[in-house]
Amino acid sequence: MEVVDFKVVRSGSICIRINDENSFFFKPGKGLRQGDPLSPLLFNLVANVFTRMLMRATRRNLISGLLPHIEPGGILSLQYADDTMLFLENSLEKAVNLKICLI
Repeated sequence: MEVVDFKVVRSGSICIRINDENSFFFKPGKGLRQGDPLSPLLFNLVANVFTRMLMRATRRNLISGLLPHIEPGGILSLQYADDTMLFLENSLEKAVNLKICLI
């Protein structure tokens, strides 16, 4: 079996800039950095799965969003760029269910 080395994730070095001074350069541990070409793709994949998970919880009446008279199940989330806002009916039980979904 051939082992593939992912240079996109493992190559490069970074420094931190604080008060107009750069730190020394170091190699990041794991994961992607901001600006990596794969970051938007991975975000979209995860956001899609997360939205489907929320929709399934809505169909099972575990959670419900705002304005259910406009959208069946209500508006649960809005996503823009790399930000996600969640909306939930004012119910402690449904808030607990949403927290369980997030774990």
